[in-house]
Amino acid sequence: MITNHNLEQLQGKPIVFYDGTCGFCQASVQLVLEYNSQHNLYFAALQSGALEALVSKKKRPDPLPDSILFFENGKLYAESEAVLRLARHLDFPLSMLSVFRIIPLSFRDFVYRFVARNRYKVAGRNQSCLLPSPEQRARFVG
Repeated sequence: MITNHNLEQLQGKPIVFYDGTCGFCQASVQLVLEYNSQHNLYFAALQSGALEALVSKKKRPDPLPDSILFFENGKLYAESEAVLRLARHLDFPLSMLSVFRIIPLSFRDFVYRFVARNRYKVAGRNQSCLLPSPEQRARFVG
C-alpha cells in the first residue's frame, strides 16, 4: 500500500517498475540489486499498483508495457531507453551499457521487443514476486 508518507520519501528517487511474474525480469532485478552499490534505485512490480500511485496518468504510456519501466527525474522511460538509463546507475562494467544509447532508438526498441516477447520462453512465469533480503526489502515499493 502506498501512503502519502511513502510518496514523499520517493520524490526524486529513481524507480524500476518490472513484471513481477516474469522470471527474466526478476533475475534482472536481482542483477541490478547486486550491481547498484550506491543503493539509490527503488523497485516496484507493475502488478503492485505503485506505478499508478507514483506516476500521473498523463506520463504513463498507453497501453502500459508489461516488462520494464524506469522513472527518473519526473520522467517515465520504457523499453530500451529504460534499460540504458538504468544502466547508468550500475557498477562498472555494466554501467558501460549506457553507451548503446548512440544506436538509433528504433533499432534498440526492435531488439528490446524481441527479447521481451520471448522472455517467458527463456525464464518462465512465476506466480509470486521475488523475495528480497531484509536489507533489499527497504528499496521495494508497494
